[in-house]
Amino acid sequence: MAIRLLSCAIEQVADWHSNLFVETHVAAFVAVAEQYSQSPARFSVECDNIVSRWLGNAREFQVEISWHRDSAANAERLRATMQSRPLVEFASVALALVLVRRVWPLGRLDVTDYGDRADYRSRRRKIVLEVSGTEVAGELGRRHREKVAQARDNPFGWDACVVVCGFLARGHRVRFSRHSLEETEHVEG
Repeated sequence: MAIRLLSCAIEQVADWHSNLFVETHVAAFVAVAEQYSQSPARFSVECDNIVSRWLGNAREFQVEISWHRDSAANAERLRATMQSRPLVEFASVALALVLVRRVWPLGRLDVTDYGDRADYRSRRRKIVLEVSGTEVAGELGRRHREKVAQARDNPFGWDACVVVCGFLARGHRVRFSRHSLEETEHVEG
């Protein structure tokens, strides 16, 4: 069976999540991605416990994200303004917002308070979204495990969705997973 391919322009994130100011995240995505590839950038996405109409029961897919020239100009200015680590985090949020819109829709998202152990919470489902990113291939698995543990410890007692993005010279990778509260209770019990 062929691996599914999702294609979109990163600028669409602003329309899909119009309640959030994501223009900086879009520019950050371009700033990070274009260091490794031209538009469109292709990411291999590994899924765990993500089931959707678009994905079916597949555990992996590819996402191809393009960007416009004006976004590239903004990205260049943002790279001159912001350090690498926050750029990667912002870029990862932009990519996560594509996934939770097109692959496994979470609906409208609200930012959580600092210390809530996740970045966003869904208004449609009782689930939080935690996002992280790296430019070091060896950190991807460890970072994903840490973010899963962190998001499971959210103060709402909700399920967790975790997206960890790897912007890598040898091919971009994403870990995209869902973790139920029952899964957490089973592990602890």
